[in-house]
Amino acid sequence: MIGRARTVLVVCAATAACLAEAVPAADAGVPFTPFKVAPAAAGTSSVITASWKVDRRLKRGQRFGFELSVVTPRGESGSPGGGYNCTTNSYSPPRVVRKGSVLRATFRPGAGRDGQERWTTWCPGTARIVLFRYTRGSVTDISRFLGLRKVPITLAPGETLPFTATPVKITLLPGSTVTATAAGRPDRATPVTGVLRGAVDGPFIPNGDLHVVSLAGALKPASFAPDPLCPAATPPATFDAAPGTRLDATARGAVAFGLTLNGAPSQVFGCGPPGALAGTTALALNGTAGAPNGLGTVSVTGAAPGFALPDGTQGGLAATLVLNVDLSGRP
Repeated sequence: MIGRARTVLVVCAATAACLAEAVPAADAGVPFTPFKVAPAAAGTSSVITASWKVDRRLKRGQRFGFELSVVTPRGESGSPGGGYNCTTNSYSPPRVVRKGSVLRATFRPGAGRDGQERWTTWCPGTARIVLFRYTRGSVTDISRFLGLRKVPITLAPGETLPFTATPVKITLLPGSTVTATAAGRPDRATPVTGVLRGAVDGPFIPNGDLHVVSLAGALKPASFAPDPLCPAATPPATFDAAPGTRLDATARGAVAFGLTLNGAPSQVFGCGPPGALAGTTALALNGTAGAPNGLGTVSVTGAAPGFALPDGTQGGLAATLVLNVDLSGRP
């Protein structure tokens, strides 16, 4: 029975519920099938039900199902419904129904059938409940969007946002280096140390994809000598992470570290214009987390593309960073 089945919570981009976002019920040529939802307005812990009494004769073997999606847009911290990125989806297994019968689905927040922990409540926002017809003989391919209902989900009086980000600490381990190169001059390499702090974007799911955002902090070079042709200019004392720095890791172990530093590439190189740092330098670093340490010790490498130096030559920056990604939530 669908009404008794525990719904599955999945990422929006991976389900047909996202299709509903792009198919308004008012679109010309889209049939509208009335169905009921309860309650009319829900709280973050409410059980939401949908039911459709079939009032038409259906073709033999056709399957129908409901999907529910709740998306809370990003907002300023402290604003109603904002300050966090919260998306939850649920779906009910499609089933064959006949005229006069009732198709029901019950949606509950919490753990999904896959056993992974998700948000324990709905996201405050608007739940979109969609009725779909599936391709004959299939339980995954959608044939037609049939109807849409919306249910507002609000926090109860005195209730606080139930979604707290998991703090993440990234420490540079021995073996981390930054190297500057320029044609006709010797390479200059320096060990770097430092700590970056950010947070998991969304609920932390063990053995799932990981997205660490809002990383801030600094890399400290140990001995970055001036470029021979730019003795009056020196590299910054610290390489400060700029907004947009993030780390992404897939469940299979692929790690992408998008490190953005304050200062133009020539300034980070140590041969840039004098004065305050201006602009940013992007380093796309990639690596693989694997046994035995996983994200406990992961090496990522990458480089900034060639950039012009004041003396008319081309410069380059490369980095090899050995990272410890601490997901314990401790400072």
